[in-house]
Amino acid sequence: MILRGQELVVDTISIPSVFLQEREVNSLFQIHGLPVADCHHILRKFGIEQPPESGKSCSGDDVVMMCNGPGMWLFESIERSSEETLDTLRELLQPTNATVTDLSSARTIVRVSGKSSRNLLKKGCPVDIDSMNDCDVVSTLIGHLGATIHCRKEYFDLYILQSYGTDFWEWCRHNAREFNI
Repeated sequence: MILRGQELVVDTISIPSVFLQEREVNSLFQIHGLPVADCHHILRKFGIEQPPESGKSCSGDDVVMMCNGPGMWLFESIERSSEETLDTLRELLQPTNATVTDLSSARTIVRVSGKSSRNLLKKGCPVDIDSMNDCDVVSTLIGHLGATIHCRKEYFDLYILQSYGTDFWEWCRHNAREFNI
C-alpha cells in the first residue's frame, strides 16, 4: 500500500493460487487381474507392507501403488528404470494370471497444487473433490477427458492419456484464469 496525499493506493500484485507442473516418472505400469490375496509378495519386494484398499494408494521404496479398480493397480516409480521394474513385475506375476502393461510413455502426469487447486478440479470433475483425502485415488472425467486423480496432502496428481495432454493443458489454461495462473 502506498499513501499519496489523501489517496490510499493498493498495489495489486497478482499471486497465483493454483500451480500446474508436469511430472516425469521413469516407470508407470497398469497391473490387471491381480487379486489382493496374490499381491503381498509383490509389495514386499518394493517395500510395501499392505496393499492399498480400493480407491486408495500406498507408498514403498520409491514406488507408489494405487488401486484403481477391482484387481487393477497403477504402479509408479520415479527413479527405478522402466525395464528393471517391468522385468521384476513380470517375474513376480509369473505364478498369477495377472498381466502388466507399460504406461511409462502413455500418460501425461500433471501436478495441481495451491490453495485453489480443489476449486479448479471441481470446475470439470463430477467427483466430490472436497471429500478426497490423502492417498485417495479415483478414475473419472476432468473436462471431457478420462483421468486418474491421486490426492496427496498438498497436491493432486492427474494421469491423462498422453495423446490428450495438450487438450488437458488447454482446459487448465482456460479454467484456471480466475486463479491467476
